[in-house]
Amino acid sequence: MSKLIGEPIKVHLDKDSIPAAFIWRKRLYRVVEVIGWWREPSEWWRGKAVRFFVRVNAQNTSIGTYELYRLGEAWFLHRAFD
Repeated sequence: MSKLIGEPIKVHLDKDSIPAAFIWRKRLYRVVEVIGWWREPSEWWRGKAVRFFVRVNAQNTSIGTYELYRLGEAWFLHRAFD
């Protein structure tokens, strides 16, 4: 089961530009594992940006699975999995 979030987040990238941690609702989540990544097709000919998705396991008080995406320079928490 998952819950759609769609909120902006602050992402900290490592030296390889991979998410190492993110801040959501004033809480720090450390990325334990990158599960996968993909790009969502867009209508680039209409000026729509491609969204870059990353699914991660991250830890705050416990480990959870989260789906983040980057749109331009901004990052968002797209989905949280139960």
